[in-house]
Amino acid sequence: MENNQQYFFNSQIHLYLVYKINYFIDMKATILTSIMLMISSLVIGQVSSQEAIKKLDFLLGEWEGQAKAVTGPGQVQELHQFESVELRMGEKMLFMEGKGYQENEMVFNAVGLVTFDEGKQEYEMQSWLATGEKTKAYFKEKGDKFFEWGFELPNGKIRYFIKLDEKGRWSESGEFSPNGEVWYPSFEMLLSKIEK
Repeated sequence: MENNQQYFFNSQIHLYLVYKINYFIDMKATILTSIMLMISSLVIGQVSSQEAIKKLDFLLGEWEGQAKAVTGPGQVQELHQFESVELRMGEKMLFMEGKGYQENEMVFNAVGLVTFDEGKQEYEMQSWLATGEKTKAYFKEKGDKFFEWGFELPNGKIRYFIKLDEKGRWSESGEFSPNGEVWYPSFEMLLSKIEK
């Protein structure tokens, strides 16, 4: 009789342990499945750097035209402007170089790089001038073939708007604000693509 009770007791413990192990395995599987579904939904909604930079391919090529920049109160610098734009780093980076001329002399030279941070899902921009100045700028999509970029200055903020006009020309305008509320025109550029 004692052996039967011991056997029954051991069987009950065994069944209880099997139940608990199965419960734990089921819970673990449910939790893992939930985590994987959450991660996959996040990944599906993300844009790769190549996809993001591809949205800027309307700027690729060689461009030529006119630019006007406000350099001080009542002072406007007019330039014969060239822009060269290409993809680099496995199409994960947009490389831009601008050159501005007055009477066949280069008076402006700048390089800009646009990349896309897949973790933050944001564009990033850095630019350098031949004078040694450099800046990190924000760069964001405003619409189809329409982007805004800008940065802060010690005395205010500056922003630029890039788009193609109805004739397929690169149209870019810039504005300066001392306080982020009132904006003043500071730059205009209109370029046509050089057909090769």
